[in-house]
Amino acid sequence: MKWMQKVETLYDHLSVREQRIMVSLILVVLSFGFLMFVFFIKEGFDERRERIAALRDAVALMQKNRSVVQEGKDAQATLEMKAVQKPPMLQGHLDSLATRVELSPNFTPQKPKDLGDNQEILVESVEVRLHDAPIKNLFQFLDQIERGSHLMMVTEIKLNTRRGQPDRMDPVLFVSSFYKRSAEELKALSDKAAESDKAKDKGDKKTSDKADKDVL
Repeated sequence: MKWMQKVETLYDHLSVREQRIMVSLILVVLSFGFLMFVFFIKEGFDERRERIAALRDAVALMQKNRSVVQEGKDAQATLEMKAVQKPPMLQGHLDSLATRVELSPNFTPQKPKDLGDNQEILVESVEVRLHDAPIKNLFQFLDQIERGSHLMMVTEIKLNTRRGQPDRMDPVLFVSSFYKRSAEELKALSDKAAESDKAKDKGDKKTSDKADKDVL
C-alpha cells in the first residue's frame, strides 16, 4: 500500500535516535489506549457488579421483611374496606358504646371536614368528656371505638386522674369517623357546588344591574 511505503520511506530518512523516539512514542500511545480500554471495561463490570449486589440485598431484605410488608398491606386493605362503609351517626354510636361499658359521656359535636384534593374523605368529629370513669371501663370504650366495622379512631386524648383515686379519671377524647365518598357522591357534590356558584354569579349580576340602574 502507498501509505505504508510512505511511512517506511519517512522512517528510513530518520536518524537512529529519531527512529527510537518514534517507536517509543508509538508504544506509549498504544499502551495508553490499551490501558484506557481495560479501565473502561473494568469500570463497566464493577458498576454491573455493584448493581447486582444492590439488587440481591434488596431481594434479601424483602424476603426478610415479607411478613411485615404483608401485614402492612393487610392493614391498608382493612382500612380501605372500613373507609367505604358509611359510618352511623357518630354521637349516637358513641353513646351506645359508652352505655355498654357503663359510662355516661357528654358530647360536643365538631364541624365536619373534607380531606383530599377532590374532598373524597368526609371527617366527622365529636368531643367526648367523661366524668369519674374507671380505667377498665375507659379502656373497653376505647377498644370498642376502633374495633368496629367502620373507620373510627381516637385522634386526641387528654387524661386527668382524680386526686386520691388513681384508678379513676376525667378524660377528654376527640373521636373521628372517616368516610370515603363514592364516585356518584363526588359527582353529586361537584354538581351541587357548580349550581351554588352559578346561583351566586346570578345574584352578583342582579346586584350589579340594580346598582347601575340606581346610578342612572
